[in-house]
Amino acid sequence: MGEASGRTWQADKIIIAVGGRGRKLPIPGAELALTYSDIWSLQQLPASVAVVGGAATGCQLASILEDFGCQVYLLELAPRLLPQEDEDIAVTLADAFQKQHMTVITGAGTERLEKVDGGIRLHYCKQERPASLRVDAVFFATGWPGNVDALNLAAAGVETAHSYIPVNDYLQSNVPHIFAAGDINGQSMLVQSARYEGRIAAENAVLGSYHRFTHEIVPSGSFTDPEYASVGLTEAEARQQYDCAVAVVQYDDLLRPVVDAHPEGFCKLIVERRRRYILGAHVIGEYSVEIIQMVAACMASGMRVEQLAELQLAYPTFTEAAGMAAQKLVRELGLAPLPQLWSDIKSPPVLLSR
Repeated sequence: MGEASGRTWQADKIIIAVGGRGRKLPIPGAELALTYSDIWSLQQLPASVAVVGGAATGCQLASILEDFGCQVYLLELAPRLLPQEDEDIAVTLADAFQKQHMTVITGAGTERLEKVDGGIRLHYCKQERPASLRVDAVFFATGWPGNVDALNLAAAGVETAHSYIPVNDYLQSNVPHIFAAGDINGQSMLVQSARYEGRIAAENAVLGSYHRFTHEIVPSGSFTDPEYASVGLTEAEARQQYDCAVAVVQYDDLLRPVVDAHPEGFCKLIVERRRRYILGAHVIGEYSVEIIQMVAACMASGMRVEQLAELQLAYPTFTEAAGMAAQKLVRELGLAPLPQLWSDIKSPPVLLSR
């Protein structure tokens, strides 16, 4: 390995962990746009901003700028925000953004930017109809390619694909003594995953093919307002693969969210009916990320839904939402006879199965 200064290094094993960067759309006027990392270079906040990209990064950026007092326009090419998240989470977040006077435009393909009157005009197309809006700044949150361009990987015979380094189960590239960990391999663009992969790559580099990596149970959260979090399968994914049951607990069924004046939100729990394992969980509202961490631990330990339902969680807490969702499912599956929430009282009781 070498750098521009002329210094070189040689090693028997090499781990590439150079991360990624915000991608700009290949459209006319793209040089006028910023990415999330450019926000620190702004001398003052723009009065109006367009954020292009409604996935996790775009929603977080839009939420932060709106909280700082900017007029925010959030554009997403897909039919809804957060295309990879559970649909109920996406719909609820979009509703919350609109109540905060953010303008959310879905199904919108950004076509070009042009400089006008000290600002930027963003041209987009929605339902095959051209439209535009004028803002003081445009931020792109439209992807996260790996930083492969300056590495000259071809010199070492390392293959790349779509700006990433493909790896096997041991995080090895096609050149066995060269490993790739974190965003650069395109597996999971999360800090916690990058740290995990870095450790696995180091173990395998030192000990040989010692430890396979997996991203089956990875809790993730986005610190928007309101925040949301998820782990495992979405409801749509679960229904495609399993016979599943779903329970939703609204925050206003719980004491702590009401007392803390944060009653907006819900916890959704998804389980497989026959073996009763937890397939996924999705939460939006205050402390949603903390709730998901607990559910992820239950999933990793192989707990069934009735075991989660029996946990004596501290009261009053936001985390009770997961326990109450489990109790609703236990009742639906015929494992308990009585409703657990006041909102279920009107439903007929389920008799215990024999």
